[in-house]
Amino acid sequence: MARKLKGKSGSKGLKAALAQHKLQDNLIQQQKKKQLNADRQKAHVSKKTMRQAAVQKQREASVIPFSSDETLLLIGEGDFSFAKSIIEQSYIKPENLIATSYDASITELNLKYPNTFQSNYDFLVQEGVKILFQTDATKLVRSMKISKHTPWSKIMGPEWRHKYLNNIMFNFPHTGKGIKDQDRNIRDHQELVFGYFDSSKQLFSLVNSHIKGTKNKHTQGYDLEKTSKNSNPDGISPEGYGKILLTVFAGEPYDSWQIKTLAKDNRLMLDKSSKFIWENYPEYHHKRTNSEQNTTKPAHEREARTYIFKNFERKRNYRQNKKNQENDEEQNI
Repeated sequence: MARKLKGKSGSKGLKAALAQHKLQDNLIQQQKKKQLNADRQKAHVSKKTMRQAAVQKQREASVIPFSSDETLLLIGEGDFSFAKSIIEQSYIKPENLIATSYDASITELNLKYPNTFQSNYDFLVQEGVKILFQTDATKLVRSMKISKHTPWSKIMGPEWRHKYLNNIMFNFPHTGKGIKDQDRNIRDHQELVFGYFDSSKQLFSLVNSHIKGTKNKHTQGYDLEKTSKNSNPDGISPEGYGKILLTVFAGEPYDSWQIKTLAKDNRLMLDKSSKFIWENYPEYHHKRTNSEQNTTKPAHEREARTYIFKNFERKRNYRQNKKNQENDEEQNI
């Protein structure tokens, strides 16, 4: 009878233990590999997201709704800090800017904004910016006292005789009445915005139509603009309309103003809109209409948007103008 070898069963147990250990080690390595791949993918997504965020931020920073070579009429300036900011940031040339206030005088504005207005005003005067008081957004032609005997060029000066008015801008329109009833408050601001659209069109037509007529006289009645591939080479429509800009806060009650509907009722169409980036205007301090106090929530923490409207065009004309504009841009690259 053969002797039973000692350790044979122990050898089987050792092999099984080694196999189990190897299996566990493989599982651990697989888990580590999965985690490493997940971390790499997460890092890749994170970098991609960061790049996209950086590009988006750069795009937002570059979105200024007017060109430095264009002219701009600012409506309803408070302490004139927005006007100062766009000059200091070189977004507009001082000689192309007109800043207006609803208030009657320098004295009145100093009482409202004792710590900020005077220095802003002095800066604008030194830069040669045109400043007008008692300017009603809903009655621009009348409040500017423009007439046949007192034409636009006489009020603005001879340097504006052949300058088109390209843009009219109203930031954060507010009646300042403090109406508590929300429905009445909404209607009141709808009337303000509607009046601003209507009044801006009247001013555009009066100012730019006259300039177009004057330029045609200098070319012996031959309208050079009509021969251009782009029917609006100066951004001015055949009727003399430029762009009407409006900046409002997001959310209620502002959404209920229905500004796009009000624009449509004035035969205006939305050209484009963009987020209002507070960081683009570091010198601008949004104030209450009736005092130097800040609004309830700091303005720079509130989301806002600038809407650019232009005169309504039929689809065929709109497509053709868009195509011509794109072709001109390609040729300039």
